[in-house]
Amino acid sequence: METNNQLARVNEVSAAITPEMLEASSNLSKLKTAINLSPEYIELVKQGESFRGIFWGFTEITVNDQVTGEQRTIPAAAFLVDKSIRINAGVALVSECKKAGIEKGAPIEVTFKEKKGNLKLYSLTLLA
Repeated sequence: METNNQLARVNEVSAAITPEMLEASSNLSKLKTAINLSPEYIELVKQGESFRGIFWGFTEITVNDQVTGEQRTIPAAAFLVDKSIRINAGVALVSECKKAGIEKGAPIEVTFKEKKGNLKLYSLTLLA
């Protein structure tokens, strides 16, 4: 039965391949890297530290709960910075991005303003 399932999956993949995909695959060695899509965490440590990027949208990351040790999923904000996807799951930053209603593709500057207890506060500036 497994052979039939594998054959069905191969047929689905074959049916999804377009002539454009085949042509593009033959030219891969000529293409240059555009964007690194493997997200890396970006953290601002010092007050006044900032970064500029293109707002990429919201995503989720998996973390270990500090109390229970269990894995859980939390929301994160994603940015395109220097041709790499960078994410930050800081509660205040994610909340600030949501409240501001930033559109995907908007150029912004994120600045670490201050720390209150364990909470880092940020300011967001729309760039033009």
